[in-house]
Amino acid sequence: MSFSQDQLDWFKQIFFERFGIGFIFECAEDTVLLRVDGSEKIITFSNIDIAFYKFGETNLNCYEWDAKKESYQGAIASILRAPSTKELMLPIINLHANGAVINYDILGLAYWMLNRLEEVGRTDLDNHERFSAKSSHAWKNNYLNRPIVDEWLEILKQVIQHVWPNLKIKEHKFQLNITHDVDRPARFGFANPINLVKSVLGDVIKRKDLSSLFLGPYIRFNTEKELHTKDPFNTFEWIMDVSERNSVKSAFYFICGSTDQTKDADYTLQHPAIQKLLMDIHARGHEIGLHPSYNCYKNKEALAQEFTNLKETCRHLGIQQSEWGGRMHFLRWKHPETMLYWNECGLSYDSTLGYADYAGFRAGSCHEYTAFDPVGHKVLNLKIKPLIAMECTVLHDRYMAIDENPLEVFLELKEKCQKVNGVFTLLWHNSEFTKEAYRSIYQGVF
Repeated sequence: MSFSQDQLDWFKQIFFERFGIGFIFECAEDTVLLRVDGSEKIITFSNIDIAFYKFGETNLNCYEWDAKKESYQGAIASILRAPSTKELMLPIINLHANGAVINYDILGLAYWMLNRLEEVGRTDLDNHERFSAKSSHAWKNNYLNRPIVDEWLEILKQVIQHVWPNLKIKEHKFQLNITHDVDRPARFGFANPINLVKSVLGDVIKRKDLSSLFLGPYIRFNTEKELHTKDPFNTFEWIMDVSERNSVKSAFYFICGSTDQTKDADYTLQHPAIQKLLMDIHARGHEIGLHPSYNCYKNKEALAQEFTNLKETCRHLGIQQSEWGGRMHFLRWKHPETMLYWNECGLSYDSTLGYADYAGFRAGSCHEYTAFDPVGHKVLNLKIKPLIAMECTVLHDRYMAIDENPLEVFLELKEKCQKVNGVFTLLWHNSEFTKEAYRSIYQGVF
């Protein structure tokens, strides 16, 4: 197995982000050598698994390794999951006077998981043309709920500390990253006549709520310069209040165009109420980002146009930010094409990589990392912020539908992010606070 210089450059970047050290990567026959400038010691990755560098469905098995038996500390648990085509060669780690030999392909695992090689070219997609959790190797082998890449890099950190005890390794601190896709900023405020009637009749017939007969039209015709305070989806002030009480900055991702009228927003950035909302969010120190419309995941021109719309609107309103990022609508994602569009349009980061049908670690990590195009072998100017959980995934019937103690699902994932000093990225739509129970669960996450 030979590596391109771009692949080695990406490994170097990932290790610098994670450990804060400018390691040197070299290829030597069928091994990869890890060096530090000024030292003769070497960490050798001796057991490269070619399956980690192939696209699409995989023939990887999944083994278990007990870190404790080799005197290492697992971040989540002593037993680590180890995808591989080969039975594990024990011991996994051999320390010696001149460094160490690692007999499990930690580099390959990181490359395969972070760069989503199993998703390239897949056709077994759901009704929104998404690669689903249940098609993934992680789901089939019961490790989707663990940050497997972060766990193995923690083991590698311990090896590095054995080999180079004087190196000062970067310390990470756990963070909450709270995000909100603004699909519907108002339930009634922007509804066309047909949808307004549907919403009102739904309340009256299904929920026996007669108040909507009067409230719906009243809100609709009184949403001119700002969102109405009585609109049930206008939860922005409450969201920001909760974030600020917990010293967290929320990110709000706005739809800025339309590629499918049945799936996209009923508002535009040009509406005075939306522009006031943008200014309010910015004035309180929270983030504004892009939520590209339904078909942008395969349409670079539309994505670029919508990003330009967002930036120009914000510029006109006097809103400036050091970076612009966001997330795809419906979590639609074609790999690596969608990622390349984000990169080419000049966005700073994307936070789409989580599954709609199951919460967990789609990329095997909860740390932000530099994106890489595994098809074109190119390091990108884009960061990936993996999405760990979306409220709909946990709470709604069409997905996980956790009826008892749904808060525990969020807290368990959050705790695993804490154990690897990562980032718990949560998506909670502004429109999903109509139930008091949902507000309670949301606050419980903090």
